[in-house]
Amino acid sequence: MKRFLLGTILFLIVLLAAVLTLGLWNANGNLLDFIAGQIEPEPKNLQRDISVKGGTSSYTVNVSVDTSKAIAQTSPEYLSFAIDMSQVNGGKWWNPQAQQTEMGSGTVNAPIFDFNRPKLDTLARALAPAYLRIGGSESDKAYYDLKTDSAFATTIPAKYQSEMTRKEWDAVNAFAKRNNLQIVFTLNAGPGSRNGDGSWNSANAAELMAYTARQDYPVAVWELGNELNIFWFVHGLGAQVSLDQYAQDLRAARSLANQSTPAARFAGQGSAFWPLLGEPLSFLYGYMPGYLARSGALVDHVSWHYYPQQSRRGPIASRRAYPSRLLDPKNLDEAGYWADKLKQWRDQYAPGKPIWLGETGNAQFGGEPGLSDAYLGGLWWLDELGLLARKDHAVVVRQTLSGSDYGMIDDQTLEPRPDYWNSLLWKRLMGTRVYATQKSGEQSGKLRVYAHATANDESNSVTILATNLDDKRDAMVSFSGFGNRNYQVYAMNAPDILGTMVQLNGRELRLVNDQTLPDLQGVSHDASATPTITIHPLSYSFVVFPNK
Repeated sequence: MKRFLLGTILFLIVLLAAVLTLGLWNANGNLLDFIAGQIEPEPKNLQRDISVKGGTSSYTVNVSVDTSKAIAQTSPEYLSFAIDMSQVNGGKWWNPQAQQTEMGSGTVNAPIFDFNRPKLDTLARALAPAYLRIGGSESDKAYYDLKTDSAFATTIPAKYQSEMTRKEWDAVNAFAKRNNLQIVFTLNAGPGSRNGDGSWNSANAAELMAYTARQDYPVAVWELGNELNIFWFVHGLGAQVSLDQYAQDLRAARSLANQSTPAARFAGQGSAFWPLLGEPLSFLYGYMPGYLARSGALVDHVSWHYYPQQSRRGPIASRRAYPSRLLDPKNLDEAGYWADKLKQWRDQYAPGKPIWLGETGNAQFGGEPGLSDAYLGGLWWLDELGLLARKDHAVVVRQTLSGSDYGMIDDQTLEPRPDYWNSLLWKRLMGTRVYATQKSGEQSGKLRVYAHATANDESNSVTILATNLDDKRDAMVSFSGFGNRNYQVYAMNAPDILGTMVQLNGRELRLVNDQTLPDLQGVSHDASATPTITIHPLSYSFVVFPNK
């Protein structure tokens, strides 16, 4: 009996080790990293007023910028955003209560999104030019009913789980047209769109494209399917589409798009990449390199999806969301690790095609309440924008403009959250030309620095974004090479790092009224031999050095 028990225990240990080894196949880390991702990291008790109060000590960093040439170039629509298909058509989405784990793409029906709100127009228009992506898991469940003006179709064909009516599609496009947005639309590649032999049935997509062309709607990009690498998780094991079948589907969809809307571009799916794991269970369901090897020539850009942590709603996580999680530079840098992988595959299979991060947010599964919608989450958002611009990404699409905990705007009140203001400042200050930076100083790893040509003034004007990740010490930041130039500082902080208020140079950012944004003015500083600023703990500043 003892021998049997010992053998059983040994077998289970070996089986567990094998499962974990396969689960971490192609991962950016090991089992210890996975375990660490389940535990709240230090520091567990951040001082909530440290951003305005300032540190009790400081560290010194010198920053230099090489403006002799750009190392990357983004598109004017670099910072773009999404409204989930679930919001458009009332499909399944994340429970706002966030009191239990949720499978698939959520457990409650989202309220139909109201695109006809003047305050929303004011906020969205200020972020233009941008792409508005209509995507998410619900995209692979939706049937397009374009035959009636009714709010709801009478019947939905078999295997579809929701519908998008003509009225809903009209509302999306009217909103985009009013606010100088271009639409990226994810076509259904899920079970409902499949023929009996598993091939893609293009009939419903053809109806949508034909109607869109007749109405002259601003669809800039059609993409086929959302995260096909995790169809097994969202739609069930039997729904997984083979790489060869998907290549055939893409050829059919590309031909249809060329005929119906020849001015629109075409893209394939963006695989879901998880922190640490990359494509989950990649030894079985890895999709990105195989998809590009077969179909890289068919698509106009290469897209991928990434969230740096998972919220409490997720049934499984490779890195659970906690306030201190994304204050670790290693965790922030992981987006760059996977971006390098995408660039390698792009260069091999789709050379010259732009790379998009087609979906991202502070935390997967709807965002983490009290964190993804708070000031502290903004340190991650601006860092990811800076990091991926440096990695030569053309576009980054934020999930969402408004909706759930990761939305940049509270959808009920339409009050801008901190990341809306961060996004607005990025648009106003950070241009498309990206410059290399260097840092020196004993603790320089806690200071994140990015430099771009200043937006709308891309000759010799430079804007530097510097973020202090240290939770206790001020950063004393000096800038070499900018002596004898006046400069402006846009210092950002908050009285409560886990609150929703953000301050610019000590003044709370808020709308003047529903149609008027506040002035976003920096504080001017006279020229000095070596310009130096102080950045409080868990705070950040944009520093603009105008033309000489």
